[in-house]
Amino acid sequence: MLEMKLVIHGRVQGVGYRYSIIDHIEKNQIMVKGYVLNNPNGTVVIVGQGDIENLKDLRRVALEGSQKSQVREIEEVIQEISDFTYDSFEIRY
Repeated sequence: MLEMKLVIHGRVQGVGYRYSIIDHIEKNQIMVKGYVLNNPNGTVVIVGQGDIENLKDLRRVALEGSQKSQVREIEEVIQEISDFTYDSFEIRY
């Protein structure tokens, strides 16, 4: 199992970006656990745990964003983990 941390740069706050991530995961029943969070510096952090295919899908959706967002850059770190540390995928405040 893997954990992927993405830091999203661009116009990603105040444009429904976090909700578009949650919406995609729920509608498509993507088997990923973790969270999406606005950072004070204007970036968004996404942490997802799951298999490589689900994490690839999460990254693709992160790059697409919402209709009003403009993703400029994504920083990515992936590491192996032994088990889930989250119970679901949620928006953190």
